Amino acid sequence: MESFNILLLTVAVTVQVTSHDSTGEPPVQISKPKVTLNPSHAVLYSTETVTLHCEVPEALSGLQYDWYKNSADLSEHQPSITARGSGKYECKAKKGTSESEISASYTLTLQDPPKAKLTVDPKWTEFFPSENIELKCEIEGGSSGWTFEWIKDTWTSEGDSVRAITVKHPDSGKYSCRGKLKNRQVTTQQSNAFQLNVKDLPEPKIQSDWTEAFPGEKVYLECVIQGVSENWNYMWFKDSRRIVSSDETNINTLTLSVKSSHHGAYECQGELQGRKVSTARSTQHLLTVHELPQLKLSIESQWNMFYPTEKVTLKCSIDEESNKWGYEWFKNGGLLKKDKDISFSGNTLSISSAKAGHSGQYTCRGKHLTRTLVTTRETEAVQLRIQDIKPKPTITKHKWFELFYTEERVQLHCNMPGVGWEYHWYKGSTLRITHPELTIDAVSLSDSGNYHCKAQRGDFSVDSETLQVRVQKPPQPHIQSDWTEAFPGEKVSLQCVIRDVSENWNYTWFKDSSKIDSRAETNIKGNNLTLSVKSSHHGAYECQAELQERNVSTVRSKQHLLTVHEPPKPNLSIESQWNMFYPTEKVTLKCSVDEESNKWGYEWFKNGGSLKDDKGISVSGNTLSISSAKAGHSGQYTCRGKHLTRTLVTTRETEAVQLRIQDIKPKPTITKHVWFELFYTEERVQLHCNMPGVGWEYHWYKGSTLRITHPELTIDAVSLSDRGNYHCKAKRGDFSVDSETLQVRVQKPPQPHIQSDWTEAFPGEKVSLQCVIRDVSENWNYTWFKDSSKIDSRAETNIQGNNLTLSVKSSHHGAYECQAELQERNVSTVRSKQHFLTVHGSQPTILLQQDPSHPEMYNGEQVNLTCSIQEKTSKWQYFWQRDSQQVNTVNNPIYTIQNATFSQKGNYTCQVRRGEMTYAKSTILTIREPPQPHIQSDWTEAFPGEKVSLQCVIRDVSENWNYTWFKDSSKIDSRAETNIQGNNLTLSVKSSHHGAYECQAELQERNVSTVRSKQHFLTVHGSQPTILLQQDPSHPEIYTGEQVKLTCSIQEKTSKWQYFWQIDSQQVSTVNNTTIYTIQNATLSQKGNYTCQVRRGEMTYANSTILTIREPPKANMSIESQWNMFYPTEKVTLKCSVDEESNKWGYEWFKNGGSLKDDKGISVSRNTLSISSAKVGHSGQYTCRGKHLTRTLVTTRETEAVQLRIQDIKPKPNITKHVWFELFYTEERVQLKCNMTGVGWEYHWYKGSTLRITHPKLTIDAVSLSDSGNYHCKAKRGDFSVDSETLQVRVQKPPQPHIQSDWTEAFHGEKVSLQCVIQDVSENWNYTWFKDSSKIISRAETNIKGNNLTLSVKSSHHGAYECQAELQERNVSTVRSTQHLLTVHEPPKPNLSIESQWNMFYPTEKVTLKCSVDEESNKWGYEWFKNGGSLKKVEDISFSGNTLSISSAKAGHSGQYTCRGKHLTRTLVTTRETEAVQLRIKDITPKPIIKKHEWFELFYTEERVKFDCNMSGVGWEYHWHKAAKPLIKNSEFTIDAVSLTDTGDYHCKAQRGDFSVDSETLQVRVQARPPAFLSLKTELIDIMTGDVTLRCNISDGRQWNYTWFMNGQQLNGSSDVLKVTGNEETIKSEFKCKGINTERPLYSALSDGFVANNIIFKRKILLAISGCLVCCIFILIIGCIILKITHKPEVKETPEDLFFSMTDSKNQIISPMKEYMDNRQTELEESQGKAELISDCASAVHEDSVIKESQEKAELISDCASAVHEDSVIKESQEKAELISDCASAVHEDSVIKEEDTSATVANGLTSFKGL
Repeated sequence: MESFNILLLTVAVTVQVTSHDSTGEPPVQISKPKVTLNPSHAVLYSTETVTLHCEVPEALSGLQYDWYKNSADLSEHQPSITARGSGKYECKAKKGTSESEISASYTLTLQDPPKAKLTVDPKWTEFFPSENIELKCEIEGGSSGWTFEWIKDTWTSEGDSVRAITVKHPDSGKYSCRGKLKNRQVTTQQSNAFQLNVKDLPEPKIQSDWTEAFPGEKVYLECVIQGVSENWNYMWFKDSRRIVSSDETNINTLTLSVKSSHHGAYECQGELQGRKVSTARSTQHLLTVHELPQLKLSIESQWNMFYPTEKVTLKCSIDEESNKWGYEWFKNGGLLKKDKDISFSGNTLSISSAKAGHSGQYTCRGKHLTRTLVTTRETEAVQLRIQDIKPKPTITKHKWFELFYTEERVQLHCNMPGVGWEYHWYKGSTLRITHPELTIDAVSLSDSGNYHCKAQRGDFSVDSETLQVRVQKPPQPHIQSDWTEAFPGEKVSLQCVIRDVSENWNYTWFKDSSKIDSRAETNIKGNNLTLSVKSSHHGAYECQAELQERNVSTVRSKQHLLTVHEPPKPNLSIESQWNMFYPTEKVTLKCSVDEESNKWGYEWFKNGGSLKDDKGISVSGNTLSISSAKAGHSGQYTCRGKHLTRTLVTTRETEAVQLRIQDIKPKPTITKHVWFELFYTEERVQLHCNMPGVGWEYHWYKGSTLRITHPELTIDAVSLSDRGNYHCKAKRGDFSVDSETLQVRVQKPPQPHIQSDWTEAFPGEKVSLQCVIRDVSENWNYTWFKDSSKIDSRAETNIQGNNLTLSVKSSHHGAYECQAELQERNVSTVRSKQHFLTVHGSQPTILLQQDPSHPEMYNGEQVNLTCSIQEKTSKWQYFWQRDSQQVNTVNNPIYTIQNATFSQKGNYTCQVRRGEMTYAKSTILTIREPPQPHIQSDWTEAFPGEKVSLQCVIRDVSENWNYTWFKDSSKIDSRAETNIQGNNLTLSVKSSHHGAYECQAELQERNVSTVRSKQHFLTVHGSQPTILLQQDPSHPEIYTGEQVKLTCSIQEKTSKWQYFWQIDSQQVSTVNNTTIYTIQNATLSQKGNYTCQVRRGEMTYANSTILTIREPPKANMSIESQWNMFYPTEKVTLKCSVDEESNKWGYEWFKNGGSLKDDKGISVSRNTLSISSAKVGHSGQYTCRGKHLTRTLVTTRETEAVQLRIQDIKPKPNITKHVWFELFYTEERVQLKCNMTGVGWEYHWYKGSTLRITHPKLTIDAVSLSDSGNYHCKAKRGDFSVDSETLQVRVQKPPQPHIQSDWTEAFHGEKVSLQCVIQDVSENWNYTWFKDSSKIISRAETNIKGNNLTLSVKSSHHGAYECQAELQERNVSTVRSTQHLLTVHEPPKPNLSIESQWNMFYPTEKVTLKCSVDEESNKWGYEWFKNGGSLKKVEDISFSGNTLSISSAKAGHSGQYTCRGKHLTRTLVTTRETEAVQLRIKDITPKPIIKKHEWFELFYTEERVKFDCNMSGVGWEYHWHKAAKPLIKNSEFTIDAVSLTDTGDYHCKAQRGDFSVDSETLQVRVQARPPAFLSLKTELIDIMTGDVTLRCNISDGRQWNYTWFMNGQQLNGSSDVLKVTGNEETIKSEFKCKGINTERPLYSALSDGFVANNIIFKRKILLAISGCLVCCIFILIIGCIILKITHKPEVKETPEDLFFSMTDSKNQIISPMKEYMDNRQTELEESQGKAELISDCASAVHEDSVIKESQEKAELISDCASAVHEDSVIKESQEKAELISDCASAVHEDSVIKEEDTSATVANGLTSFKGL
């Protein structure tokens, strides 16, 4: 239409110009024109129509124009022309003869439209239904402003730049796209095309030759998806369950390392890599897994132990189908090769001549003859032993003893390695029996002697070693023990001893005739009964012995009596007043036992352990003294009594006493009650002094001045004068300690003041006032006041510490004060000075002004923004922001924009800030260029009835604009069909609406208007669109798989239609604007009635067509040859056929999934493929398909693949050995099969060159030795024949096993190995073992592995062993081997003892431990253990035989020792470990402890002094010494009656072996007892009556009671006076006395004896002598007077007549002295010595007026008295008279015998006459 208008205009102008020319109009002035452009886009494209206008400023009519391009005339004369490409355009106007100047050049640049590019994601070439594909159309230089058209084959639609498709078969087709510039007739070139092919999913198929397999084989299953080249991931299933494989999943092969569990049905499924597309599962492929057969290896010989040159045969047998298996042989784990002595035949290995080198472990395994990779497991190893030396028979001693007791059984067994031996027994040289066993059921003394056996096999015989048999009668036991009485808890050991016997006996113990069971308290070990003594153990004990494992018993021993006592209870106390001490104080602990304390010593413990030696600790008797306490002495102390003579007997420990010793010298601690570093006046100061412990006195000092003596110092109201340094002194006795000095500081309370910068504020601001007390660091509580009223802490008046923070309100206006009070102290300051605060209104009034104040500013203008606060205030900071970004850093309230630019527009904020309060005010500053409107609309064409919307848009402007619309330059009024609302024009389209539209905008209330917009053209079509629906291709029938396109189009040139497709009224495409509906791969389900609907806005139109679809025919393929495996040069023919209308079809051939390549050897003729000369390269999978001759895209499906195999070399027949053996044994089956790859073969079998049979199989049912030889087969097909490899068949008889072992006797626990050996045979045999003809089952103790029987020896293993071999998996068995006898012994029991008498030692002592084994001790060595670990030889420890010696004991040697026997020749045989022996080595050398029984610092004579010397441990010998003089050898030293000579220093020496230790020295001080003096109180007148009064007196100033004795018998009474009635008995009795007291000394010395007979006799003699003298004098006087009177001179009187003569006493009457003598008639010897003795006694008595405290005097007097007492009768002789006369004169010299008790002279005098 536009072109038509231009044409009309051109014609009109031409006509007009012509008319003017013809009329000859006058010339006119024409101004220089200007070239303008429409459209005026920044970029113009060469494909769009560009109009150039030649504009003349004047409005002249009838002008003509000339146009030039690049100075060349375009022959265009219209005012507007369509540009002809890029270049410089000029024009000029003319009218008639007048013409203007040529316009200025206008350079027009037209660019080629950009290219469109189609990208596909994913980038596949073929798709499967339901997959997603995304097509993306991209424009070079960017897609902004472009719309897109999509082209599919012939169908075009509009859409977005991205198109997503969920693929179906109809989606197949060729896709491309192009861009279309919005509102412009500019399109890009069509993009690259993309062919979308949709194909059906293929079906997978499993290909494999494997249908059955053995475990261990590699089975390959291949999942084949034919005719598909994509990369697939494959999933495998077994029995419908998914198989998870560690292999890569994109491999189509499943490789099975076959197991039994792999038996089952397999399926596979393909999944396209990187695409969620999966095929259906394949058909099932069945795989059968067979179990590998079991092989057995046996030795065919009768025995398994051989000697050099013997023949050995091993047989390897298999149970099933043995003809399919061959055999491999192994020795010691390596493959066995044939040598000159070793040969293989079938399943047999033969060693023709055995050597020691042939010994070893042999195994075999089966190897499948046709499937060479299939092998069975190796058999269990068979041990083959070949001896290298000549053996000797071994004698097995069944229950052997070095010494037999009568009636016991002696059993000996002779054994020779191997079988077939005969045995002869000899005693000395006398044959006893021919048998392997010699048995003496009841041995007697006569059976003692030397025995040996002879082993004989044929002519060969060997003698054994000689064995001695010793016999004696059983011994008798007795009990040995030092224990006859014990305390509970003691270990009492009774030993049942059998002297001179070393066997192991079992001992039985009896108490009171009842058997004792071994328990914890009655422990029986060996011959020892150990009693952990209880009260119930009191009784009589016996023992009896029974020889271990022998039926030998003794009689019971004699009874042993044991008495059990209970130990007393100890007590422990601290003797000191308190129990917490300080260093250097003395501490005393006392331990006491209630009863028999003299028998108990004491042991001390600290913190649960024995008290260690300490110089500061001494123990004396029951007292522990710490002379100078230390912190280390602290702890819990206990003690217990320990019997002095029974060192193992102890009482229980006492309850613990806690002793606390401070570790440092303490200082008193001062407790400060409510203390402050600085006190303020009037406060209270209170200090308390404390010292740990009790008994302290406290003194307080200020400086050096004593203030108070009291624990507490209190100053109720402290003043400045109380300032100073204080300390306290703690004192206890002489001990005092000063505390640390404490300073008391005092001052007056300070005065606070308020600090703050705030004097005015606004509500909401945070105002902080601080109450400051300078130079003071205490914690104060602060009180605040406003206008003299107290302020409470709230949210708006927050008081924290000395700060008052106001969240300011109007009410906070006023005067503030503060006051401080010291926390927790009654100290307050005065109030501070006032601080005034002014509070303004609610917030500052911010004024923000713009100058000028237009809401929008345009470029170049100046703008000032001014920020101010209305109130009178200060300290504000100003900050400016534009769009929240800081725009200046200067604190300035005015922000100036000098020359406004578009970039300076934005939101401007003024922030004012003071403290934490920020206030802001914002304004928006808009700066822009004057805008230009444009029309926005997608409508360029329409049909009547449609709604078309045009919008006049002014971008990025927010002012209010008024809009005006124009059509074809005429203003449009708003009506129903031309509705104007705001900037929108809505047209209800009519034909009259066809034309060019413009719009213009005017700014409200400002004189600003835009130019008109560019024109927008709208074309209006006829009444409705014409829909065209076409099918391509147009065949009446479409084959499945063909592509069909249905194209829907509108005949009119229009756009923006939406297309919808339906099949049989059902929607089939969900994508809008799809003008072409493509069926990529047609299916039967896609046939039907197809409808195309077109829709735009509310208008919809439709058109329909019918589509018919059918299946293409099926193709078949076959091999014309008889077989499918060929050899080189053979001819191969393949044929492909289609069932129907074959004349319309051609054929395509494929190999291995790809098109068949050209090959000279392959020719194709219509449906036939021929290979004239087959090659290996021709092998593969072949398929074909039909291809329509006229519809080239139509093909049938490919046929199923035909596998063609071409061999690459000329083959040889393969011999399959069914159950094959390198060596066959006679009667076995040999089966061979000949096989040649392919079909049609004939087979011939030869032995050597002799034909045996024509058949694929050669079978020998029972092979014989004659069947040995070389075999081969010949395969023949036509004239072609091939010989197989030669196969040797070797045959021999089964071997015989024998038992090889060095073991004929063993101990319990040993590992005995018997080997069943088949010599010279390498097959795998299964071995069966027998004991005493019973089969042995393999268990832990009878372990059978291969040909080895390993016994973990028990008693039950004693017996005869045989073995038999059966060839694994072959029905070949040997006979049993000869018997092998095994005798089992029990290992002996070891004993461990300490050779020393004791088990606790001290440093440097020697310790010896002895380990003994009771029987055959010369065959045993010993192993030593300490604390469970092996003991090694070190510096101080040495081993010698069964003895461990510690040369110099150390504490580190302590521990639990055990030992065990280790057989010297059989190193693995050991006895059990002995029971542990505890060895204790003290870490320090102790000193003997002297225990003092009733000890006193000073002893009195005759008191008992008793010491016990004790040393920890046993075996000590004690030696007592006084100074250096040895006294006694005993642990106890007793002086029953101490004397003055016993005063001195004593110590004891403890000695054990060479080791001795001296105790501490102990001083004994002795003093004489107070003497008792006996005096006679008898008057002279009582002498004749015989009554005697005696008085006893002790003059030491104490009050005494007295005890009297008569003839040594104590008399009743305690008075100091004793009255004795004189009679015959009392006169002759001796009296003594002594003092008795309640305090020591408890008694005095015994007085000297007094005999009344002596003193009376003496007094009577004196009286008689005196009387005689008086009478004689009186008579003499009277006689003289009478004589004088009557004197007769003749008579003379003799003096002798007046007195009797002592010499004539025998003839006289008994004298008075004689009457008082003893009645005994013993004569007193007449010797001068007696007289001298009495004389000496008398003179000695006379010289001493007082009895001196002298032992010598007492002895002298005693000797005198005893000497006198020996003479019972004084003979009447002159010597006696002289003796009496001397004594009388001696007594007479003492003028008066005083009666006072002050002198002992009288008593001594009396005593000296005792017995006279």
